[in-house]
Amino acid sequence: MPAKMTAPFGHWPSPIRPRDLTRGARRFGHIQGEGAYVYWTEGRPEEKGRQVIVRLRPGTDDKPADVLPAPFSARSKVHEYGGAEFLVADGTLYFVNADDQDIWRLIPGKKPERITEAPTMRFADMALDAGRDRLIAVAERHPEGDTHGQPVNLIAAIGLDGEHCGRITELVTGRDFYAFPRLSPDGARLAFLGWDLPDMPWDQSALYIASAKPNGSVGRAQRIAGGSGVATMQPAWLDDRRLLFLSDETGFGNLMLWDGETTRALTRLKTELGQPMWNLGPRTFVAAGPDRIVASAHVGDEPSLVIVTGLDQRKASVDVRPIAAASIGSLATFDGGVATVIGRPKAPAAFVAIPEKRKSPAILRTATDLELEPAAVSVGRTVSFRGGDRKTTFAQYYPPASATHRGPRGALPPALVLAHGGPTSQAGRGLALRVQFYTSRGFAVLDVDYAGSTGYGRAYRERLDGQWGIADVADCAAAARFLAAEGLADPGRIAIAGGSAGGYTVLMALATTTTFAAGCSHYGISDLSLLMGSTHKFEGGYLHRLLGTTAKAWKKTCVARSPLTLIDGMTAPLILFQGLDDKVVPPEQSRLIHERLRERSILTELYEFAGEGHGFRQADTIVKVAEAELAFLRKALHLK
Repeated sequence: MPAKMTAPFGHWPSPIRPRDLTRGARRFGHIQGEGAYVYWTEGRPEEKGRQVIVRLRPGTDDKPADVLPAPFSARSKVHEYGGAEFLVADGTLYFVNADDQDIWRLIPGKKPERITEAPTMRFADMALDAGRDRLIAVAERHPEGDTHGQPVNLIAAIGLDGEHCGRITELVTGRDFYAFPRLSPDGARLAFLGWDLPDMPWDQSALYIASAKPNGSVGRAQRIAGGSGVATMQPAWLDDRRLLFLSDETGFGNLMLWDGETTRALTRLKTELGQPMWNLGPRTFVAAGPDRIVASAHVGDEPSLVIVTGLDQRKASVDVRPIAAASIGSLATFDGGVATVIGRPKAPAAFVAIPEKRKSPAILRTATDLELEPAAVSVGRTVSFRGGDRKTTFAQYYPPASATHRGPRGALPPALVLAHGGPTSQAGRGLALRVQFYTSRGFAVLDVDYAGSTGYGRAYRERLDGQWGIADVADCAAAARFLAAEGLADPGRIAIAGGSAGGYTVLMALATTTTFAAGCSHYGISDLSLLMGSTHKFEGGYLHRLLGTTAKAWKKTCVARSPLTLIDGMTAPLILFQGLDDKVVPPEQSRLIHERLRERSILTELYEFAGEGHGFRQADTIVKVAEAELAFLRKALHLK
């Protein structure tokens, strides 16, 4: 093997071009199995973010085939974040069209047919009520002509046949939010989740059961689990009588079984079987038979399938089977196995099928066709350190890596500390091209699971309650000190980057610490008062929990913890990226922070993108962001 050439950190030749990031930005969304087929949505930057429904029959030589013709795009806007945008039943596809938010039907061999025409309505998370010729769905009614009024959330029925086709009937109302309406196989009972402001679904949410009457109406709902500080998740009927769901009453999401009268725990693991329901429809466990449940989890930091059998026994059997992956996503069953998305240590994320009788996944689709030489891939590892509250904090560390180059002898690399969005979320696992874009050029990357992150139980997540802008910043600053103390990065060349809530952490870190030499904010929040006044209903109480405020007393705290208020503390260079169609973080916020820094002659750059919302989907945008961010970091960190 030829000796590696020496080159300055941050300037190594990289096999990953900015354009390659668009190939790696193919986003796998909702998945469902029906019969021998698996269906999924994938967002495509090369088609300006259009979300296409694709299907494949695992175990054959078939190639993935687009089911949804252009220009249709399947995307729901319920709760603003959407999810569960399609349903396949008896070979017929029902989907929510992005442009009009109406439900459409696609029968094989025919053109898409519009089912609803309801300009003020949005739909998601559909279930077929075959006996009554209708769909049951989560719905959202917006005030007509009022862009500032709050929507009404409900569970509705949508007629599918004859004169009732497209007719919308209210079934369940009264809660602020609903999710997972699921009809028992005999059509006699409806299960669903409900919760109210100021809670998010992971704070507390209740599981309800109601009778579904022959005339189509729904009886009075009975709460069978959740509420009172407990979150329930993902109800699924095992048969006409038994209902499966997750509950975090132990502090971790565990599998429960309701038999029509009583509830009992099937698992008591100190690991999460659930995930925060930002999007509707995620499924982290599936029934793979009348007495076999397959769930996904990280057990001892190993991605694993958790197999639960003996459901009617006094104590169910729980078998943990690690798989060769860095992470496991939502699950769906098909004839012969389970389908999911996995992160991989040395290759891009992949949509895979895991046959029932073997462990090794069969790859159905990869997030990118880009192939990297193994020596050029930086493999992440979990590290831990004392965070800002002196409690253990976790992160994913990626060292610089190149097949052809190395840094100068005795020199330390620059580093990029990543603050994930949410903030109720988690650092990614496995190969991510954005991370490799930097490590292959000679940067170290540390992706931090700061206080409030998910995957470690309720107590870890609640460390951020009332401490947003404080605890997250302290943990990211501790992460930078960890890199320096361990000799993993040049202490004077550590930058911080993040998007959305992570962007807020970036801005607060620059405003309240001198730890970082530069910052990169992607649609980050600079004015909490502005956000509080413009946030949508779904997050109407989220900020209060994060900031420790109430609906009657929040102004002083928002002012005190806004980067704009603290801008005099900012001395490090800052680059900002902003979508002009962003409804979660209005463009004015990035403009305000940029203008104030310019007034003080601090190095700052602002890039705005038309047609982009909260998160970038278009290929040209992704390329421009990568090019601008890299050039900025080289300049701000004095990499020569």
